[in-house]
Amino acid sequence: MKTDAHEIIKEKRMELGLSQKQLADKAGLSHNTVYNLESNRVSTNLETYEKICKVLGIKLSSLLE
Repeated sequence: MKTDAHEIIKEKRMELGLSQKQLADKAGLSHNTVYNLESNRVSTNLETYEKICKVLGIKLSSLLE
């Protein structure tokens, strides 16, 4: 079963013990951006995904498979 990007982001963030706000702050994004991504309410551009991946220590390709 394919795991969607929003699920991967949420799972990894929780593994690292980060709140949505902490992830947003570290990635230079708004809390609403992270909330909306994790809730699968919006999609985003590659630049935003790259920022999140850098903070979470995951490869961008893992979100795009």
